[in-house]
Amino acid sequence: MSAGKRSAAGSARSDTATSTVDLHASLLPLAFLVGTWRGEGVGGYEGLDGFHYGQEITFAADGRPALGYVSHTWWADEPRDGREPGSPLATETGFWRVQPGEDGKPVVEVMLAHPFGIAEIYVGTVTGTRIDLDHNVLIRTATARDVTRSVRLYGLVEGCDLAYAIDMEAEGKPMQSHLSARLHRVSD
Repeated sequence: MSAGKRSAAGSARSDTATSTVDLHASLLPLAFLVGTWRGEGVGGYEGLDGFHYGQEITFAADGRPALGYVSHTWWADEPRDGREPGSPLATETGFWRVQPGEDGKPVVEVMLAHPFGIAEIYVGTVTGTRIDLDHNVLIRTATARDVTRSVRLYGLVEGCDLAYAIDMEAEGKPMQSHLSARLHRVSD
């Protein structure tokens, strides 16, 4: 990856695995995420039957010091509980940014909003193409599910696919695996 020339706005040209994008210099540690990713995952939680889902995630750079983030998921299992294959499941939208840490290492800050009444802020680390995120703040409306904490792990795996795992503590149950997926890059 090459930082290239910096513009007056502080952005840099960064070559990712498949494209060149306008990326703010502070986001270079996240350059590998930029683009659209699509694939399938599995989910479950204590008290819920396991399920399969499809997902598309887009990380977009526009020269400012935050990546835009949108995730859409859909039912990819046999019909159940009124859900048919392709039925929408969840949407997340937000921003990812990088700040310098006290030790000089980059700190990743992620702000996410969910239409079911939850907003989250994660803080974590990026090491190469691995991102570890832990909850910093979670707020919810009075009618939202009782989620108290979650952690996320993202990273590139063999074949340059994006994989992630989300563990969650909710409804008085201990932290446990909730979602995981493997996504392929479909556009830059």
